Amino acid sequence: MKAANYIFLIFSFGMIFSCTKIIEVDVNDAETQLVIEANYDATNERVQVNLSMSKNVFSGGVNPVITGAAVEILDENGVATPLVDQGNGSYLLENYAPTYLSTYSMNVTVDGVMYSASSFLPEVVHLDSLSSIFTEASLFGPEGYVVYMNFLDPAGVPNYYRAVRSVNGEVLTDLGDQFIFDDSFSEGNTQTVPFFGDRYNIGDSVVVEFRSYNKNSYEYFSQLFVLAGDGGQSAAPANPVSNWSNDALGHFATWGWDSKYVVVVE
Repeated sequence: MKAANYIFLIFSFGMIFSCTKIIEVDVNDAETQLVIEANYDATNERVQVNLSMSKNVFSGGVNPVITGAAVEILDENGVATPLVDQGNGSYLLENYAPTYLSTYSMNVTVDGVMYSASSFLPEVVHLDSLSSIFTEASLFGPEGYVVYMNFLDPAGVPNYYRAVRSVNGEVLTDLGDQFIFDDSFSEGNTQTVPFFGDRYNIGDSVVVEFRSYNKNSYEYFSQLFVLAGDGGQSAAPANPVSNWSNDALGHFATWGWDSKYVVVVE
């Protein structure tokens, strides 16, 4: 049985004790792989790439980072712009103006091997507003205010969304706090979408960064959230499907976003 490599996930086991027998499982080391997490935040005109090597599920510590690589982004016309090595496994390019509805490519060269990926940059879908409605206690949660996103889903094309929240100035970074969805059942309609699992109090402030993804990135992050949410109980832990060549793990994502702010009031 080979151990799977993880990019983000912490694989935890709940051991079941028996008064008669303890089962031991032999796990062999798996080969490490290059992990490339590349993001083009078009609204902030910022390209960032993090390079590291994967590690086995049961190994401790952090993933070893890769410095000294050659990293570049290419626009749809093939014009390449290099990223600057920050010296800690991170590579950065700022003030990189976007062209929406176009495809960007990225090349990463490590030890003479080039890894490539591409990503389509969709147009930004704008949030009209955020609103809050008081909800009585129920099986779904305690009493409190539920925050809703209000927007018009554009007709004629599929759209894929991710909502990243800040609550009272704190960005919610846990995967369980992320909200990703598409317009399969609501294409072209006005939407009122709740963060139904959370309750807020009067005076709470909520900021939503409403990202517009392409289908490939939507599927990648959907897989990632499912894997993170299984509590380590899946029979064969794995990684989300990468869009990098040469068996590198990770993903190259391009997106823009709109943002709205609300303070909960009576």
